[in-house]
Amino acid sequence: MKLGIIGLPGSGKSTVFRALTGGIESSERRGHQEPGHGVVKVADERLDFLVAYQKPKKFTPVYVEFLDIAGISGEGKPGTSIGDQVLAHIRPLDALIHCVRFFDSPSLGPAQPLIDFRTAEEEMILSDLAMVEKRLERVEKDILRGKKELQEEVTLLRQARALLEAATPLRADPDLTNAERLKGFAFLSAKPELILLDAGEEKSRSEIREAMEEIRKQVQGQLNVCVDWLYADAEAEIARLDEEDAREFLQELDLDEGAKDRIIRTSFELLQLIVFFTVGDPDVRAWPLRKGLTAVKAAGTVHSDMERGFIRAEVFSFQDLKGAGSVAALHKAGKVRLEGRDYQVKDGDIVLFRFNV
Repeated sequence: MKLGIIGLPGSGKSTVFRALTGGIESSERRGHQEPGHGVVKVADERLDFLVAYQKPKKFTPVYVEFLDIAGISGEGKPGTSIGDQVLAHIRPLDALIHCVRFFDSPSLGPAQPLIDFRTAEEEMILSDLAMVEKRLERVEKDILRGKKELQEEVTLLRQARALLEAATPLRADPDLTNAERLKGFAFLSAKPELILLDAGEEKSRSEIREAMEEIRKQVQGQLNVCVDWLYADAEAEIARLDEEDAREFLQELDLDEGAKDRIIRTSFELLQLIVFFTVGDPDVRAWPLRKGLTAVKAAGTVHSDMERGFIRAEVFSFQDLKGAGSVAALHKAGKVRLEGRDYQVKDGDIVLFRFNV
């Protein structure tokens, strides 16, 4: 899972990056165009249990990649687009983490989270609009030259243009967002978005809730968008501490858990991801999978040969294994199932794929 952290200058974006990556320093270079990059292991007690049970030679958790991406200036203008180099970093991302300032700044003044949120959103919408208009101009000429197969794309692009001209992000229309002919454009306003309020420690919980509610009203009715918050400065310091000291610091802030685990969990919910496991010799591994996908697609997540030659999936749940104590006991209790290609994999399933190629 790849998540890109974006935001206006001064929003605390790089501090959020450090908080979510365990203290990794962002290393933006080349005129602030190269993103900082950090890879974080997703903590999962189920994987820990399976490793202790199986004692494999190696094990592989789910990892999340965070990118600290510059390029949102707050100066978007009609007809302009965010730079191609920045877009090249954004295209492969699964979702955006939109960092919004909610702390007072000596240089930027008092926090204005709603204004800042709208400013960055408008810049992304204008960038998408510039891309749509550029592509429309080209394909409309191609249709006049006889390329009638492009008519569907023209229709979709015109619908996208109408939405963007109304200052509405493309994610507001799921049919457009999911249209195969538009997916290759990787429009910014079509990507799932976690709006993350970067609060100063002087901000009370009630003030944070009020600011979050204002932003929620702005995105009401949009799919694949959610709102969360963190004390980024404090969390960036916590990320550098050992587990015991970090727990004490969190208690002082009246927080039950660190932002990293919470934001990762929220991101999984935003992207509708579950985790299934493969347990064998020599590897125990956790795999992310979009909720609702079938056993044959899960097999393809592990290896394309498994999807191509899929026969059956042997499935049992983690909770059943934990309760029974062993796979042998699960077999005896009749809780190990053989499922076909259309079985929808569930969170916590442990799967052995049978295939032939």
